[in-house]
Amino acid sequence: MKKNYLVGMSIIVLFLFGYFFQLQNKQINQLKKEVVKLNKKIEILQKSENKLKIQLVKYTKKKQVPVSVKKKRFISMMLPPLKEVYNDLKTRYLRVKKLIDNKETSDEIKKLKEYYDTNSDQELLYALKPHPMSIALAQGAMESAWGQSRFFKEANNMFGVWSFNKNEPRIAANSKRGSKTIWLKKYATVKDAIRDYYETLSKSAAFEAFRKQNFENPNPYLLVKKLNRYSEKKALYGKELASVIKYNDFTKYDDKEFVTQKEDVKLTKEEQKEEEDLEKKSIEQAGNEDITTSEDIQKEEVMQKQKESDESTADEKKEQLVTKEAKEEKNSTEKTDTKEVKEEKNSTEKTNTKEQKDTVEKTNIKEEKKSTIKKIEPKEKLDTKNIEDKQTK
Repeated sequence: MKKNYLVGMSIIVLFLFGYFFQLQNKQINQLKKEVVKLNKKIEILQKSENKLKIQLVKYTKKKQVPVSVKKKRFISMMLPPLKEVYNDLKTRYLRVKKLIDNKETSDEIKKLKEYYDTNSDQELLYALKPHPMSIALAQGAMESAWGQSRFFKEANNMFGVWSFNKNEPRIAANSKRGSKTIWLKKYATVKDAIRDYYETLSKSAAFEAFRKQNFENPNPYLLVKKLNRYSEKKALYGKELASVIKYNDFTKYDDKEFVTQKEDVKLTKEEQKEEEDLEKKSIEQAGNEDITTSEDIQKEEVMQKQKESDESTADEKKEQLVTKEAKEEKNSTEKTDTKEVKEEKNSTEKTNTKEQKDTVEKTNIKEEKKSTIKKIEPKEKLDTKNIEDKQTK
């Protein structure tokens, strides 16, 4: 009986095992089918995604503007305000030069010397004489990638001028110097940017040689060699500027009566190709937001202003200290005078009180004497009367 029971149980276990095994295989097959379906759907989605990407690129792809068109737009945009600023600076320079040549003095010359931090008339003329427009055009084109850079579009900053003042309008660059964020000035108009650019080159200690060269011989191709501190590229920067000026014939915009021109020489094909490559490379760097301008442009000027500010603060503190000491001395004197007045007053009051007391005492003594006399007089009268009575008797 027991043996039959065990055999029966074994059969049941085997049956159940076979059943579950078949069930598991069935589920696995179903899962495989589902996986195949999902893979097919994924393939369909991928194909659809690729089609959408192609269509998206097709519809969003911007039409490339030819470099020649960019240049034409940039020059037509920049040239009018550049001429305005240049002519204003030229008029001022000629007016002041005439005064200096005639050995005349004026408040204008005095104020200009203070503003440009110059010690002599000659240094002032160096600072006031505007440099050729061809250089301004070349620097603006290089630093702004012909007006395509973000700094120009968002801040009108076409010359890559840095900002060291957190209180002035400015814009942050994406690139850094180590952990230091680079800030560039933000201008309200293109004309403001051009004027500040000219003022920067006229004031910064980094460009003394540039100003002297511009006064003595304003040849653009000689001048650009003195701008090595404007860019971190150093000497290469001047070479690139000369290339842009020459390749684009920017000297045709210069003041012919005011600027010494270098004789135009026709470029060979190799030279033309070399200058074209240099121009493209410098413009690509500007378009990629590679900040190549140097902090030396305004660093020394800013440091000088900081020094003056520190000295001014020190003078203010010294003046405040002197004022504080004077106030303390005044308060001390007032306290002393007040104390003396109080002591004198107290002394006077004491004296008056003493005199009053003496007077009262004297008065009391007099009254006592009077009272005594009054008491004595009746007695004397009585004695006199008794004597008289006795004599009568």
